[in-house]
Amino acid sequence: MLDLLVEDAFVVQRSKRLNIGVKDGKIAYVGEENREAKNVIKANGKLLLPSFANMHTHLPMTLLRGLGADLPLMDWLQKVIWKLEAEFVSPEFVRDGTLIALAEGIRSGTTLFMDMYFFEEVVGEVAKQVGVRVGLGFGILDFPTKVAKTPEEYIKRAKDFVKVFKNEDLVFPVLCPHAPYTCGPSTFEKVQELALSENLYIHTHLSETKEEVENIKDRYGKTPVMHLESLGLLSERLLCAHVVWTTEEEREVLKERGVKVLHCPESNLKLGSGIAPVWDYIKRGIHVCLGTDGPASNDNLNMHEEMALMAKLQKGYSLNAKAIDALKAFQIATEMGFSAVGIKAGKIEPGYDADFILVSTDAPHWKPLYDPISQWVYSASAEDIDTVVCKGKVLMEKRELKTIDVQEVEFLANRWRERILRFLTGRGAGGSASASGAEGQGFESPRPDVE
Repeated sequence: MLDLLVEDAFVVQRSKRLNIGVKDGKIAYVGEENREAKNVIKANGKLLLPSFANMHTHLPMTLLRGLGADLPLMDWLQKVIWKLEAEFVSPEFVRDGTLIALAEGIRSGTTLFMDMYFFEEVVGEVAKQVGVRVGLGFGILDFPTKVAKTPEEYIKRAKDFVKVFKNEDLVFPVLCPHAPYTCGPSTFEKVQELALSENLYIHTHLSETKEEVENIKDRYGKTPVMHLESLGLLSERLLCAHVVWTTEEEREVLKERGVKVLHCPESNLKLGSGIAPVWDYIKRGIHVCLGTDGPASNDNLNMHEEMALMAKLQKGYSLNAKAIDALKAFQIATEMGFSAVGIKAGKIEPGYDADFILVSTDAPHWKPLYDPISQWVYSASAEDIDTVVCKGKVLMEKRELKTIDVQEVEFLANRWRERILRFLTGRGAGGSASASGAEGQGFESPRPDVE
């Protein structure tokens, strides 16, 4: 008996209406066969597509969404985000922010999240309860935070963290040295040593802004990519977010070493960081995946929106309408993400993990329907997603979340909003709500143009 049978779905990758059988988390068959199953979903001709893989994000930061808007990266980090994190980050903050993020991500068709934050063991527990995949990024820096005080303490905690999550089913540990401007050479070398001994992926930010590039050149005499190359970091196990500013030499080295680029176009645009030359990376054969970045810098986790923007942005940037076609954009947002971390998913084929979505084409913006892939990328919306399945488990059906209580999500969001607003406005017992009160507690106004 099958665990799940999806009847009468239009399988886009085969251009036919077929049935899909799922057993033990994998696609057992794709065809006209109609076997008995514990759970049956009648697709009634809805499109069946692979789900999204969000390859770079910071899930708990849903709780900081909208704060520090319209600031460049370093001002956004130093004047707003890091101060708020110093005040609020805790296991409770991470749990609640992650639950909100997963509700949002599932509703927009994502079943794999590559996360990078603090208290990632809490992220892992929430992900397991919800039933989604998460690459748990244990954050490592050279300066003290709520989780560690020294690089040595971060590494020690990372080792313990890896032991806990190494053999889990849905979640897996990843080492996350934050960036070359927050981690020195010795920290990166220790991370590399641990990654090699435990066979782990390394996930970091790289070459996100011009300012970062100049900072690293001044400090080490090399560009960020060549700096990591000199430390022996560049390899197939390295996942680099952003990679906006690169030279010809760097691009060739990235290709030769098999480094994965995690492209985050919306965040890069909103923070004024630039436009990564992804069309050129793809032409060279560099492995490119797609991510939203955190919900405080994007400011959402909508991978469909990210996919559509990526394709259109690269056409305009390169002055070439064929720079990234619809099929390539679709593959980058799905299959290329899963394969970057060794997961056999992202295709609707027997033997692949059953990570897929059903998409309704009833809305007027789908009419008339000629080319499902093109219209999924350019015409559709994440709101068209009807059903989401992760490794055979139904997470959403008919737009209803099956493993998350939406009322709890709303309650948690409102409770944190009140806490954070009290801090921002300096309201204590009997205090007044004023920007000057917030500044009196060492916090600069989240909008510098608001007095």
